Amino acid sequence: TPQTWQNRWEGPTDSLQYLRTVVSKAKAMQKMITSMKDQDIFSQSINLSDLFRPDTFLNALRQQTARATKQPMDTLVLNTSWSGEVKHGKNISIKITGLQLEGCLFDGGRLSESAPDSPSVNAFPACYIAWLPRDNSQQETREIISLPVYFSSDRDKIVTRLNVPCGSEKEKWLQCGAALFLKNV
Repeated sequence: TPQTWQNRWEGPTDSLQYLRTVVSKAKAMQKMITSMKDQDIFSQSINLSDLFRPDTFLNALRQQTARATKQPMDTLVLNTSWSGEVKHGKNISIKITGLQLEGCLFDGGRLSESAPDSPSVNAFPACYIAWLPRDNSQQETREIISLPVYFSSDRDKIVTRLNVPCGSEKEKWLQCGAALFLKNV
């Protein structure tokens, strides 16, 4: 892939795969825009894998939340929920999809060990995320692990971190290399 293309969007090194991915993401964006019509972008499910720059999107969500709640951006922390929208004042909660989990399994309640015959990479369930003031973070009391979300299975660049319930065995999940990454197109 020519460096001038990579400067615009850092994608696959194989030029044919790069073009396929660009076309796929462009189609997904067009579909998202068409389905929005008069709706707010935050009112629909967002597949992070469809975005060219999901890290920029998450930062924009953080900025929008800071404006809506009149909170400084650096006091906001990312909260995750599998049971429904994260509710707190004027926060902006969105449903995200398009993630895969490697190193273990997740049933929506907590992490568990992979079975010997299970695939090494599994679909991660949709979840709701919202930026909340650090003081009101609902996840501080639960037994959670902050798993990195990588752009690809190469694990070379982090998008963000998501808090995932893990029980009392945090070290176990660190040792097995549990991590999330965007679904390859």
